[in-house]
Amino acid sequence: MDKFLRRKDSSSRTDDEEPSTSATKNLKEVVKRKYDEDYIKYGFSWCGDETAPRPQCIICCDQLSNESMVPSKLKLHLYSSHPSCANKDKQYFKRCLEQNKKQKKFMKSAVTVSEKALEASYHVAKLIARQKKPHTVGETLIKPACMEIVRLKLGPNEVKEVNKVSLSADTVKRRIHDMSSDLLGTLIKKLLSDEKFALQIDETTDIKNKAQLIAIVRFVDEDFIKEHYLFCKEVPERTTDSEETVH
Repeated sequence: MDKFLRRKDSSSRTDDEEPSTSATKNLKEVVKRKYDEDYIKYGFSWCGDETAPRPQCIICCDQLSNESMVPSKLKLHLYSSHPSCANKDKQYFKRCLEQNKKQKKFMKSAVTVSEKALEASYHVAKLIARQKKPHTVGETLIKPACMEIVRLKLGPNEVKEVNKVSLSADTVKRRIHDMSSDLLGTLIKKLLSDEKFALQIDETTDIKNKAQLIAIVRFVDEDFIKEHYLFCKEVPERTTDSEETVH
């Protein structure tokens, strides 16, 4: 009986040791591979974090894992995905890399110019709305005037940049509508969050003798009492129970 018990203890000790050995294996530090300048001959540069860079193919821009930062795997990608470039030298891949960088720089510059032109279009539309001028004034007066000033003061190249700003009547109308919708949405969010506000409603007539229902709202915003225009809706001449005046 004692012999049997001793064997059982020995077996249990062995079982206890196995998880410890397994846990030690799992605690091995993961090796972070570094990029070698010589890898460009396989058509690869790198991207991401410098501590754990990822190889990026210069031809197709595919990104591999850090574990693939070894010559054998880079070469496998080159031969399997781009066999026509397998025999190219380093200079070829360096030229491709420089070309990619120039293309990225150009695209970034184009996006920046487009964003500035869009922003300028919104600013001019806001000025037109505040001055209550016709939407056509942007295209017929403001833009030509700006182009003429820039041409005389700066030069023809800068005129091309000004010409990229869209100020047609339809564009100005859309810009004003976008800003109006954004302001209304922000105002409604503030009213819903506070839940306490005063509403003043009045009826008036416009130059066409159409009845207009105007609503003004007053509320507290960051310890200040503010008053904002909420809406202006035309009142139908004949109304029924099913018709909604205010949407």
